[in-house]
Amino acid sequence: MNAQELILSRILPIAVAIMLLWIVYRLLFTNSNRLKFNRSYILISIIFALSLPLLGVLIGYGSPQISSLKHDLFGGIFLNDIVVTPNEVAEAPVDENALPPVEPAFTPWEIGLIIYLIGVGISLILLIFKLGKIFFMIIRSPKEKCNGYTAVYTGKDHGSFSFLNYAFFPDKSVSHEIVSHEISHISHCHSWDILFMEIMMVVQWFNPFIYLFKRDLQCIHEYQADRDVVDSGADKRDYMMLILQQCTAVDFSRMSNNFSLILTKKRIKMITKNEKTKGLWWRLLVTLPVLAVMLVANTNATAKEQNEEQPKAEVKNLEDIRIKISQSKDSIYNTDALEVMPEFPGGNEAMVKFIQENVVYPEKAKGKGISGKTFVSFTIEKDGSISDVKVLRGCDKECDAEAVRVVKSMPKWTPGKVKGQPVRVNFTMPFVFKAPQK
Repeated sequence: MNAQELILSRILPIAVAIMLLWIVYRLLFTNSNRLKFNRSYILISIIFALSLPLLGVLIGYGSPQISSLKHDLFGGIFLNDIVVTPNEVAEAPVDENALPPVEPAFTPWEIGLIIYLIGVGISLILLIFKLGKIFFMIIRSPKEKCNGYTAVYTGKDHGSFSFLNYAFFPDKSVSHEIVSHEISHISHCHSWDILFMEIMMVVQWFNPFIYLFKRDLQCIHEYQADRDVVDSGADKRDYMMLILQQCTAVDFSRMSNNFSLILTKKRIKMITKNEKTKGLWWRLLVTLPVLAVMLVANTNATAKEQNEEQPKAEVKNLEDIRIKISQSKDSIYNTDALEVMPEFPGGNEAMVKFIQENVVYPEKAKGKGISGKTFVSFTIEKDGSISDVKVLRGCDKECDAEAVRVVKSMPKWTPGKVKGQPVRVNFTMPFVFKAPQK
């Protein structure tokens, strides 16, 4: 996979999916007080975006075109695509005084990939630095084992925060509500959410929407912790005043869950919002078409990539073939039962050369710009001869006829064998006719 394909089929689809899913979240769920759902939506959205290229590949192999092909094939060993393109090479007049063209060291796509990798490297270094800063504070600060967490007293003038199983406080004089707030963060495993988002920010450092998603997720963390404190019996008015007092505290680390997030006003509003947000299900139903469109678009792009990424007139080794069906009733065998595979005279290289020298793009089809895929089935008989040549599915009458002609013109093969005896073996050879783009 070259730089262009990596960027267009792997990196950018993730970025676009994150952008669309954040827009959906912002429009439909951002003001909802169903905090568990909102948190799940954000995390599942990022996981879905991250897995979108892989889903496209898996579903692409099972796309309707491939499923139709499996349904049409009644027997045989499925060979890799043979791409047929017109050979239209015009010789330009040679200027002996002209200098040879200078090939650029890197293509624009390669430069873009290099910039992306540099950004990944810098982001990874910054992440390691932030983690190291927190762990260094854990090592050098006084600690106290508490019920279910470890309190770290930093002695510094900053707000309280938590990370993993550690709660960081300036000293032991912090209020009970602040302690409860940080314990809530720890019990909900909020730090793991932040670590996951930080890793995604390394991979998608250029994407502003991943930073917006992280900000929204941190807001939800604060809302959840605030709700737990209030539900534990704290007075709402006193707790809201405490939030206002803490909002000027220094945010020590973006890796941590800090008590004083900048959206203090929204936190107070969420504390006073008791009624559950209505209409959650219809909002969720609105999200499903967006997910479906992204999946279909990525699947179509992957299927197109799988069809087009084939070298000209290339047939891979027979060991790489994929079996499409099992043995049929008329004693035609597949690779599961074969002890010796059928072989073209001279081997695979000779077969490639034969196809290159004999296949011709039909002139009428070339003139009309007709492109398509023709599947030709044929049987290698016990004596190595070729029989039962037919088109399983075609694209154009002339292209189909050319594919059949080339297959019929092949010399006898060395037959396949089972228990030392020659047997009949069926193959399917796909011809991909690609007309020049006008």
